This record gives sequence, C-alpha cells and structure tokens, in this order.
Amino acid sequence: MVVAAPVFSPVQTRRAFESVCDQIREQVAAGLLAPGQRLPSERDLAEQFAVSRIAVREALRSLEMAGVVQSLTGVNGGFFIQAGHSGGVTQAVRDMVAVGKIPSIDVTEARILLTGLAIRLACERATDEDFAAIEDDIARYALVAKVGVPLRDSSAITEFYRLLARATHNEVVVILIDALSEIVRTLLARIDPIPRDNVVQVRRKVLRHLRERDADKACAAMARHLEALNVYIEERHSAIRSPAGGLKQHREGF
Repeated sequence: MVVAAPVFSPVQTRRAFESVCDQIREQVAAGLLAPGQRLPSERDLAEQFAVSRIAVREALRSLEMAGVVQSLTGVNGGFFIQAGHSGGVTQAVRDMVAVGKIPSIDVTEARILLTGLAIRLACERATDEDFAAIEDDIARYALVAKVGVPLRDSSAITEFYRLLARATHNEVVVILIDALSEIVRTLLARIDPIPRDNVVQVRRKVLRHLRERDADKACAAMARHLEALNVYIEERHSAIRSPAGGLKQHREGF
C-alpha cells in the first residue's frame, strides 16, 4: 500500500515547536502518518512548517520522548512513527497540568517516586557504560551552564533523567520517566530556563552516589533537587503572569 506523503502548514506561534508537535500528532491520529513511516528530513520539515530547524529538532525530541516517533541512525536513518506509544497518556496529563486540573506538585511527587525507583534499580544494574553516558551528559550540560543563556532546547535538561532510566535496564521505567520528563520539559520550555551550576553539582553528586551504589543518598539528593525545581517552575510562571517580577526571576534562572 502506498502511503501519501504528509503535508504540513506553516506555523505562526511563539512556541513553534508545540505547533509542530500538534500537527504531527494530528496526522498520526488521523492515520495520515502510519506506524513505521519515515518523517521528512529536519530541513524539509523546517521549510514546510516555516520555522527554524531548532524548533523542528526540539519538536522531534519531544515526540521521541513521548514515544510518538523513534530515531534510527545509519544510511536509512531518520525519525519514524512508532507502532505504539504512551503519547496519549502524556498528552492528557500535560493538558490537565496546563489548565490547572493537576498541580505541578503532583507531577513532582510522581517524579520523585519514579526517579527513586530508577535510582535503586540503577544501583543494582547500571554498568560502567551507563555511568559514562550519564557523566558525558553532565559534562555537556556544564558547558551550557557556563554560557548562562536561556535553554531554548530544554531537552538538554531532561536527557539526564532518560539516561538514568536507561541505567535500570527496564523499558517500562524508561517509558514512565520519559513521559513525566516530557511534561516537565514543556513547562520549562515556556519559561526559557537559565542553566545554573547548582544543577551540575546535584547531578554529579547523584552520579557519585550511584557509583558507590548508595541508593539512599542518591535518592535524597535527587528528591531535594526535584522539589526545588517545582518551586522554581511555580515562581517563574507567577513571574511571567506578573510583569513586575518577571525580570528578576528570569535572571535568577535555574
């Protein structure tokens, strides 16, 4: 069966990547994008949506974390529509958070519980390769933190959690943590977070405890960090709604 090529419309919105995500989701839901079908290249998508390649890249990353698409490397690589994914659940929870039906503290509580589970499994199962991947990601984030500018690609924040989940060698844990990270990533994308050195310090501390196989200390450090992150998100959203406080909060960043 020949599947018609998808046709997208130019995007006209401040948060372009969200509109890109929405259009791709809509075409998947309508059956215009079939499981296993390859999406156009990043450059072609940017031209069709009339947005930057950065916006397309963040949208694809968001869809990948939600399980809507899968990235494959190689000569015939690219982004392909997944046969099955948890995107519907992720989208539903994200929508309820956006309209205030689910408070962000509930998302944070769930993240603390799931991340704690991931840490305990990782302490038992993680390999040297897993630890090396996490360390490399922390190093990349540290370079971004030195620049001190807002993170347009907020996947740089959430990649740490995906690698931590992968260190459990449990695909269900990966899916669940990816889903929650995607919700938080969307919230962060709306406030243009500024990376800070304290995030690097926390992640290095967690990694050190992981290598020592000390789950209790790693869980405690991560829980404190996630609670602080929730406070930051709430403050930044309040600051955006209140112009008088916006500049101060934006400079403080996270």
